[in-house]
Amino acid sequence: MNKIEEKILELALKHTPSVEVLYEEGETRSVSFENNKLKSVNTKSIRGIGLRVIKDGRIGFSSTTDFRKPEKLVANAIESAKFGQTAAFDFPSENTFLTVAIFDQRVIDYPIHTCVDMGKEAIEKSLSVNPGYDCSVGIGKGHGMRRLVNSKGLNLSLSSTFFSMGIEILQVKGQSLLWIGEGESSKGLVTDLNKHVDKALKGLKLAEKELKLRTGAYPVVVTAKAMGNLLSTFETGCNGKLVQKGASPLTNKLGEKIIDERINIYDDATIDMADSSYPWDAEGTPAQRTVLFEKGILKNHLFDLQTAGIMKTRSTGNGNRGFSSQPSPGNSNVTVDPGNMPFETMIKDIKYGVLVDQVLGGGQSNILAGEFSVNIDLGYVIENGEIVGRVKDCMFAGNAFEVFNNIVAIGNTAEWHGSTKVPPFYFKAINISGNAD
Repeated sequence: MNKIEEKILELALKHTPSVEVLYEEGETRSVSFENNKLKSVNTKSIRGIGLRVIKDGRIGFSSTTDFRKPEKLVANAIESAKFGQTAAFDFPSENTFLTVAIFDQRVIDYPIHTCVDMGKEAIEKSLSVNPGYDCSVGIGKGHGMRRLVNSKGLNLSLSSTFFSMGIEILQVKGQSLLWIGEGESSKGLVTDLNKHVDKALKGLKLAEKELKLRTGAYPVVVTAKAMGNLLSTFETGCNGKLVQKGASPLTNKLGEKIIDERINIYDDATIDMADSSYPWDAEGTPAQRTVLFEKGILKNHLFDLQTAGIMKTRSTGNGNRGFSSQPSPGNSNVTVDPGNMPFETMIKDIKYGVLVDQVLGGGQSNILAGEFSVNIDLGYVIENGEIVGRVKDCMFAGNAFEVFNNIVAIGNTAEWHGSTKVPPFYFKAINISGNAD
């Protein structure tokens, strides 16, 4: 009983029989290039403890990175329970967990100087195409450990790794700015930055010609990279906390058809080496694959223990948090089933329309209502089945519930972008505010 988390558990049990301690430690190393030059190589370490208690039926919480005074941490948690939310759950005991791969020793062993070399090579390759390009590269790797113990005998620990890399290329032509970013991330080692450089360079080539577009409703293909903004309405709408508060548009909609019957969406923490995978969530609930939409029908919301208790249901294993915060429901990996149309066929099918590959921020979106109005950061005009040039200074707008009931096809190949794996979507018509008016 000499570890700090066990000592804190022991101290807290003197005040209340319901205690949970979360210990985290981790180290990240990152390489950053800006303006075609190496800017920094950083190392960051952190460790901390979060203490959650249930005292007289109420939840108390405190956290610290200073382990010298565990008594103060305990006192703060006990005191905060006086003002805490009424607990609607009990801490879990030992359970059965799936085996989910989230650790890759090669990430830890990968030399940081090799990351520097990788960045230099990517920039050299880009500048060999056009010396006027302004390139930024980011490469990061890290590892961490999490341990969760509670008064019910739960005693869990796991180690994880992550690796990320990406390149951004900026081209300035007079008053025109063109920016393209590509990259990937994983719990495992990924080292092929060249394929992302090639993809960015291909996009820059397609964007050489700038075209005007009149305001109107056009057929639109949205790439996997740009789909996250449109999907956010459904991800957020399935959050159990918003459902509990009645703020979600999907409240009381279980079993109803919400979107096109060809669409299946899942939340899945059990995918080996995916960004947001885990065998158990931050409360010790087993990870699972949760169907959110099946054939367009809303099947489930996502819950942590407290929200599930309030809603008289069970946690879906989506209790998300770090040591410094209390749990709340949150997505793990969001995946969308592919359809049956190749991306190239989508393009060839359009007589006159738009390909959206990058969007700028969240725009003026009202995610909960499904409304979106987003700047097209990188878009292309499609004419007679061919990409003929770039369109800039445009926005596309609409309602997610409407456009996801107005699709022509879903792409037959899905791609990972962060913790989302999604195919491209081909929409019948989306309103676009053009630049030719």
